[in-house]
Amino acid sequence: MGQITKKTAAKAEKVSSLSRAKEQLQQKNVELKAAMNAAQKAEGARDIFLANMSHELRTPINTILGLNELILRESQEETIKEYARDIRQAGNVLLTLVSDILDFSKLEADRLDLNEGIYDVSSLLNDLINSVSVPLRRKRLDLKLEIAQDMPYKLQGDEIHIRQIISNLLSNAVKFTEKGRVTLYFQWKEITEDEIELNVIVKDTGIGIKEEDIPKLFRAFQRMDSTARSKNDRTGLGLAITKRLVEMMGGELSVQSVYGKGSAFSFHIRQKVVDRSPLGDFDKNYRESLRSIDDYHERFIAPMGRVLIVDDNAMNLAVAQGLLKGTRLQVDVASSGEECLELIKRKTYHVICMDHMMPVMDGVETLHAIRKLEGNPSRDIPVIALTANAVAGARELYLNEGFQDYLTKPIDADKFENMLIEYLPDNVVYLTHNTDISDAYEEEEADNELSIKESQLYLMGFNIRNGLKYMGGDRVLYGKVLQDFHSILQEKEGALKDFLKKGDMPGYMIIVHSLKGNARNVGADDLADEAFELEKMAKAGQLEDVSVRSPILFSMMSAMRNSLKVYLDNEEKLEVKKEEEEAPKVEKITEDDWRKALQELADRLDDFDGETSIVKIRELKHYDRPESDKKMLRLCEKAVKDFAYDVALEVVNAVL
Repeated sequence: MGQITKKTAAKAEKVSSLSRAKEQLQQKNVELKAAMNAAQKAEGARDIFLANMSHELRTPINTILGLNELILRESQEETIKEYARDIRQAGNVLLTLVSDILDFSKLEADRLDLNEGIYDVSSLLNDLINSVSVPLRRKRLDLKLEIAQDMPYKLQGDEIHIRQIISNLLSNAVKFTEKGRVTLYFQWKEITEDEIELNVIVKDTGIGIKEEDIPKLFRAFQRMDSTARSKNDRTGLGLAITKRLVEMMGGELSVQSVYGKGSAFSFHIRQKVVDRSPLGDFDKNYRESLRSIDDYHERFIAPMGRVLIVDDNAMNLAVAQGLLKGTRLQVDVASSGEECLELIKRKTYHVICMDHMMPVMDGVETLHAIRKLEGNPSRDIPVIALTANAVAGARELYLNEGFQDYLTKPIDADKFENMLIEYLPDNVVYLTHNTDISDAYEEEEADNELSIKESQLYLMGFNIRNGLKYMGGDRVLYGKVLQDFHSILQEKEGALKDFLKKGDMPGYMIIVHSLKGNARNVGADDLADEAFELEKMAKAGQLEDVSVRSPILFSMMSAMRNSLKVYLDNEEKLEVKKEEEEAPKVEKITEDDWRKALQELADRLDDFDGETSIVKIRELKHYDRPESDKKMLRLCEKAVKDFAYDVALEVVNAVL
């Protein structure tokens, strides 16, 4: 009986222990669930904080940079312009830092994914060299290329992040090198039949890094002690991101440096081989393309010729446009096959130059779509392939796909022009016969002062000489194009605002791209540059950045529209009065309308909107008013030009 009682008690104790363990486990589960919820909330709060931080930092920075650009455009004092350039440089550094912080946060949260795809090595190299070509020229540094000629020309990997890694290393090398050279080594070794190890070295003859500072290089937000490096705004964040990206690809980033003599950053990653055809002598092709640019004299001009260039890389588009600038061709650009198809539905071109390797719809697919597109005015025109594919048999490949011809990258200026001469209609091409017509035209223009009306356009921000060059020097045609430009500004502004409200970045990109071309054609270079920056953001799907920066574009469009209205109205009046050879009579205005107009001016002054305030003041000067009102407008205009908006506002309010 006693044994049974003991067994029962022991069993009861086990049951009780199990019950307590179960309760403890349930409690732990509750605690773990609570902890997990807290962690998720914290992570969500972190994401919200980063998004808000990005918005809150970018908004004032972009506003400062926007107003600073107006100072650069309007100021005639070199000292003020120098200060403004310093502001622009510092602002751009801040924007880069904000972007780096967000990229780093994604890496820390393991939210950055690798996206592998097939890519052309020549195209990658071409883009990388183009990305640093401008700062290299500014600092007069040499770029040495050590590219393996037997490198397989087509690989598979994450091209976007490989490009980011090498671009970061190249940019740092240029930034911290004041004289000498930057060298890019692109080598490889075989791992298996289908896989290679890609070895990349970026070497410079710059300031170098102290031995004790090398371990700090890859720490986030860590600055070097060197004064020389500090003045170049280095934070270490870019290299921290670069190191993490290399490691995500299974590689390792290394550095060797001698302080005062230079540095060498290297990494190696494995890539799959798609095509073993050798890359060839990329260095030789690149050097020859540079020489052709240095010795450049356009072989023809074609002001009425229309060419469309299609490439997903903005730098490549800029290079191609630059090569054709002296020919005075009407050049449009598209950054994707889809955008190309949209453009050719609305406009007829004489030649299309098409990149091959593009995402979503590549060049071959786009060509086939062009040929099949019903109601397409450019359906049967010549299409030339622009490609880094220089291997044997490439020409036959493209001809078989339906291209009329092909041109390898880097683009040889002479070959490019000769090819266009061959495929453009004869009636739009004027051969120069080794006579530099463009220079002669510019000399002729330099000998003639701008007319008073053209000087007004210059003050409004128009590059008259560029605008006239694009029109072949035809002033009458330029005037008509200006009228068309004025009429489309409001239409495009409305369309952009509509797409922005919907968050439709592809739609926004098409309109802002079109605006860029329109602005460039009339010499509105600042507006075209701003449109170009927004086009890049829209293409990248950066809705937040586009939302922040768009008001600057809209302000510029509004100011230019108002300026052009005054100019064109005056032109119309002058045309009517031309035979009378007398100044146009002033207009009448009622007192109520006068006060309303002054109130509009006061509102613009209160918003520190100097450009549109000047336009409004000049508009008001055309009315028949007492001398006291004329004097008030003169004082107000002087105050605005001196950036004394508060004084100008007081002058206007005194009359109101």
